[in-house]
Amino acid sequence: MRRDDEHQAGFTLVELLLVLFLVGIMANIVIPILRPEGFQMNSALVEVGSTMAAQQRNAVLRQHDVVLAFDTAQRRIRVHEDLDNDGEMDSGERTSIMQLQEGVMFGRGGTPARAISSSDLSLTQQQDGIPSLTFHSNGSASERAIIYLTSERASMEDNFPEDGRALEIERATGRVRCFSFDPGHWRERC
Repeated sequence: MRRDDEHQAGFTLVELLLVLFLVGIMANIVIPILRPEGFQMNSALVEVGSTMAAQQRNAVLRQHDVVLAFDTAQRRIRVHEDLDNDGEMDSGERTSIMQLQEGVMFGRGGTPARAISSSDLSLTQQQDGIPSLTFHSNGSASERAIIYLTSERASMEDNFPEDGRALEIERATGRVRCFSFDPGHWRERC
């Protein structure tokens, strides 16, 4: 026999539906912010930017050119310490490879171009047929350039401009500046 003053524990159907509705709204807000491609692209931007800045400092410290060749097909950067500053890879000159992270590639994808260039790599110099950039012993770069990075998903569909990242290199100082594309505009950050 049930008494009117007893309370039963639990939720009503209306309360349960209300909670599910609110969870759905919060998920739609939070999930785009937490998408893994954004973290991956930011990590790749920092990694490539740091590699370039370190090689610019390496050229100054060791007082010889350092050539970075951007192999877009293999998604890697070849670093060549050019001891005799002739632009050629001679025996005895050290080279190393920096592989881009899985899912990251050179390119703009669906991201709008920055003012410097719309090319995936605006480099005119080449080493062994690969676009390259040279850092000189005074810290300067061989040219002003931009290098775009994007995710594999953005390169296939052009629907993800927020995956776009860019590295701008100043010629006179060799300074590397990093940019991320936020909805509607480029923002400097590294």
